[in-house]
Amino acid sequence: MDPASLLRKAEEESNIWFELNYPDARSSAPSTSLGTITPSWKAPTDDILKCNIAASWSESSRNSGASWNVRNCRGKVLMHGRRSFSSVQSRELAELLAIYWAIESMNFMRKDKIIFESSCERARSCFLTPSSCSGVVELVGNISQRIATSVTVDHRYQYYIASGGPNWLNDLIAYEARNTAPPS
Repeated sequence: MDPASLLRKAEEESNIWFELNYPDARSSAPSTSLGTITPSWKAPTDDILKCNIAASWSESSRNSGASWNVRNCRGKVLMHGRRSFSSVQSRELAELLAIYWAIESMNFMRKDKIIFESSCERARSCFLTPSSCSGVVELVGNISQRIATSVTVDHRYQYYIASGGPNWLNDLIAYEARNTAPPS
């Protein structure tokens, strides 16, 4: 599947997902502080994996960070990735690049039963209302968001994909798994 078709398919599936899960959604959503640890992850069904995607963007440097993590129904992080992009002109573009890279990574690793979830509110606006992209709220302090922010805040520009979650987020991963995973 070529990249343009992959992006179109992701757009279609995200539209369907948001219409089914948020039929009364408003254009803005409440903001969550990055410092607050609240379980924001919901477990997928047994036979499906969930890929959480996040992006971070620095207006001054025009650098962006992207991350994704893949979890099973028990909340175990099976793999995650982080990368940077340079010369990114807007937050919308940073978020779209993060989503595209996550989809590309899952395709490369031949993962096919995946739910994609993202805190990229501006990218969502771009998918649902393409005309809003030119002048289009930071959300959710989840695992992917913290990894993506590590690119622009901590200057961690090394691209990588690793099994499991990052060690520096083990406590948060365990906390979210305990508070959102289905009972054994």
